[in-house]
Amino acid sequence: MGTSVIRVLCLTALVIFGFRNMLSMKLSEQSGIDLLLVISAAELTAASVIYPEKPLLPILAPLLILILVYQSRLWFYRFTANWSIHEHLIQYLKKKSDNPIYTNYEPPRVGLSLIENGKVRCDNLKQIGKTQLWLRQELRKFGYRNIRQVNYLTMDTLGNFYMDLNEYMRKD
Repeated sequence: MGTSVIRVLCLTALVIFGFRNMLSMKLSEQSGIDLLLVISAAELTAASVIYPEKPLLPILAPLLILILVYQSRLWFYRFTANWSIHEHLIQYLKKKSDNPIYTNYEPPRVGLSLIENGKVRCDNLKQIGKTQLWLRQELRKFGYRNIRQVNYLTMDTLGNFYMDLNEYMRKD
């Protein structure tokens, strides 16, 4: 009984220490290989507790190999991710410095709000050079005659509309 308790404590601490990065991530963020490694490690730990008469070394060696594989995957992923971001940044800066078009580059506004709580945002319409008449015509194209039917409306840089309808005034 004492051997099983000591094995549970030691191997649990080893598994938690070896797979500590995985504990902070959601299950949906983890890859299938990582889950497979953890499940295999848990099975090896359970086998060592179920069979306390068997020696620990034949179970401990594969467990350490699983932890080593998991840690090396993390290290490799971090190395390649940092390298690719670094290379991408260098290429972007080279393009920016070589091309005079990028000197006055301003990132586009994303999701400019045109209607909020059923009311037109005239300042944002003026910013894009459009009028309330234009907005009403665009809404009519979608079948909405009353602006109050639309709770929230945004327009992206490509001219696509994204709207949330007022649930009390939905068109049938």
